[in-house]
Amino acid sequence: MRFIIFITTLLAFVWSCYWFIMSNKYSDKVSLWSDIGSANVSASVSKIRGFPNRFDTTITDLEIKQASFKPIKIDRLDVMRLSYDSSHYIFAAKSIQNIFENNFTFSKGLASAVSNGEVAPTFNFQGENVLINKKLIFQELNFKIWPTTDLTKLNFSLFARTADIKDGEIDLSFQGKIELNSDFDFDSLIGLVSNIGKLRNISGKLFVKDIKGLDTVIRQDFNSWKIFLKSDSPEKIPSFIQNLNMVVLN
Repeated sequence: MRFIIFITTLLAFVWSCYWFIMSNKYSDKVSLWSDIGSANVSASVSKIRGFPNRFDTTITDLEIKQASFKPIKIDRLDVMRLSYDSSHYIFAAKSIQNIFENNFTFSKGLASAVSNGEVAPTFNFQGENVLINKKLIFQELNFKIWPTTDLTKLNFSLFARTADIKDGEIDLSFQGKIELNSDFDFDSLIGLVSNIGKLRNISGKLFVKDIKGLDTVIRQDFNSWKIFLKSDSPEKIPSFIQNLNMVVLN
């Protein structure tokens, strides 16, 4: 019995030492990746918590400068990771300001970044009760971005559920690709945000209700972003899509 107690105590001591050493290294890694305190990023970062099996930290008052838009602002961003798995990060936030000059709020907003040994991580986002500029747009919003062998092209899929007054509850899904003007950057927070300015277009198929897949292209047109939809039956497209200022029907 004493031997078992001794071994258990020893293992607990070793793991505690490992956790505290690795939590300090993780804290340094977060600071280096986020570049907080530089000319482009300002925020406050909490101490690492989550002993014994997680590394969790909270970033508050995060502000990230952008080249072409107002700074992105996040009041609170929780960053979580299992202490024994450096390939999977989880992020939680309830509001993001100034994504393409729009403000997003969620009752629940979770994102993840998973490295599978490919050229770039796979990113997932799950949002509930998504408001854009204080207007409820989606009851659910899920999307996934994952790499191809060419870092200027990314796979992109989306599912959204919205409740429109006229059309009722509608499910949307999209499958396509994102094209960038240069390689996707994920080596730093500033690099990750800079991908917004590299966006060339998003193209693929939009599926809504009983309409066959709509050829869809999202691209910049005269300094504003437009969604170009090609349909043989445009009258079947739900009114809330037709009425969006950025939608152009072909």
